[in-house]
Amino acid sequence: MATTLPQRTLGATGVQVPVIGYGTAPLGKEKNATREQAVRCLNHAIDRGITYLDTSPDYGSEPHVGEVMKTRRDEVFLATKINRRSKDGVLDEIKESLRRLQTDHVDLIQVHAINAWADLEQTLAPDGAIAALEQARDEGLVRFIGITGHARPEILGHAIMQYAFDTVLVALGAADRLVSSPETFLLPRAVERNVGVVAMKVFGHGEISNRELALRYSLGLKGVSLAIIGLDNERQIDEVVEQAAALRPLEENELETLIEQVRPLVEKDAEESQEGQGSLFWLHDTAVMGWKEQDEPVLVRY
Repeated sequence: MATTLPQRTLGATGVQVPVIGYGTAPLGKEKNATREQAVRCLNHAIDRGITYLDTSPDYGSEPHVGEVMKTRRDEVFLATKINRRSKDGVLDEIKESLRRLQTDHVDLIQVHAINAWADLEQTLAPDGAIAALEQARDEGLVRFIGITGHARPEILGHAIMQYAFDTVLVALGAADRLVSSPETFLLPRAVERNVGVVAMKVFGHGEISNRELALRYSLGLKGVSLAIIGLDNERQIDEVVEQAAALRPLEENELETLIEQVRPLVEKDAEESQEGQGSLFWLHDTAVMGWKEQDEPVLVRY
């Protein structure tokens, strides 16, 4: 009998999604994945029940996903992101993503990497990105609007109180518990507002060795709908499907074991990050997205 992935409701959207989503960054240009390999992995994941696909213009994986969407669009919940903070250019950015994804709409557009207050202020301004996303929703280019962030869950908590975001994608692993505590700043507000919570960095960018405990930790948090996992081969896909299918709450001793395994990684990262080399890089992500006159992206550090 084929393994069945548990399903959960994605907040107030009412959409049922699998507890595992496919993070497609490993299929992008940075990993030099071939089109053939990416298509094979994506089809295998969908066959195994991973029907939530997360991509971004930054990853270089949208064209690979688009090749699969030509035949399997109706089987998946498709999520991508936008980087611009102002209204100008956002619709063009969305349409470029749709062209690469070979579809006329996505299920979810997320304002990418809100890591500083300046980002949020500009996004929510009358001439900000949200104004364009609402227009895109009215035009049928997107069904739902979300927000993402890494190191500052308190900003995301503030964001979902200021605007009715459908989803929030947040770093929500054991390492984040020790550093930014999204369980304290964000999750209670998300539960209160019935915002669909999507966890990322569950395995600490591959640094956490006990993947089963790490996955059970993140998916065991109240309010979490699913976890996005970066996958680049069929073995990884099969492994995470089997782990998710056998989910059970963490016992107190298991949580203590996981935290004690992760603590040295966080301590090491704190030292390495002083030299800009931390492996848990997102824990220190305070980059603000800025744009030059001709839409050339630049990162401004606060």
